[in-house]
Amino acid sequence: MNWKAPALVVAMMAVAGCSFNRSDLGRDTFLARIGGSGQIIEPKRCNLRVAILSRPLRDEAINGALWSVVDEQSIAPDLRRDLEVNGLRMGLITGELPHEVDSILNAKGQHKVEPSRFEFPDGDHAMIDMVDTTPEVSLLLNREGRAFGKPYKDASGWFRVTANHEGSTGVALRFVPEIHHGPIQRAFTALPNATNYSPQQFMQKDGQQEESLRELATTLTLQPGQVAVVGCLPEASRSLGSFLFTHPEANSDRLLQQVLLIWASREGTNPPATSTPPSLMPVDPPKS
Repeated sequence: MNWKAPALVVAMMAVAGCSFNRSDLGRDTFLARIGGSGQIIEPKRCNLRVAILSRPLRDEAINGALWSVVDEQSIAPDLRRDLEVNGLRMGLITGELPHEVDSILNAKGQHKVEPSRFEFPDGDHAMIDMVDTTPEVSLLLNREGRAFGKPYKDASGWFRVTANHEGSTGVALRFVPEIHHGPIQRAFTALPNATNYSPQQFMQKDGQQEESLRELATTLTLQPGQVAVVGCLPEASRSLGSFLFTHPEANSDRLLQQVLLIWASREGTNPPATSTPPSLMPVDPPKS
């Protein structure tokens, strides 16, 4: 978590001789009075709305209609090839979703899609769970131009999505695919902002081994009215994309295919400075 902005505000208030108490603070909001005027300074935050659509494998809506309007050229060619050989594809949509996809997103009843919402400080991340734990899986990975098979036990698939304010209106999303696998183990990790790493600055954490495929890290910058799209190439069986985005339908032998949609917005940008109004001089009322 980035505490630089709040720390700066507190320092400025101390120099100006100001004071505040807890009742003066909203959620992560600081009121600084500098030079006799008030200005609300709110730390930058990012909001994500995340929807995962699930359809039968090779469904036309999420393989044809959706990707026909996705701009995949927003990703550098070399990185785009690395994603493709691992069965992944990503890009941006500007404007409305295709009618076929919008119908899936707004379906009612048992097919209703419930988007998840994340809100966190600028520079923090969300973990998006793409696939439930699989007892055993063997993946064909392509890393640094070398293809090889790798088995995993008790494996689940995730995307670590880090969000940052970009420019005056954008939100940059950095996607890193991860595979969590193996038995639950206990470890000790340093607390955020730890300095001297004394015993009091470590916390106990139980979890699986986390394998981050950072060479496939992809950044998409969303402007208002855009949506990030992440999916797979359904023909790339045993690939990372197949593992993350396909799964068997419950009580059936039919495979389902998923696609990930993310909308992003921002808040907390400081308001523009306003000029100090001219001094007012008392005047006598006019004589009647």
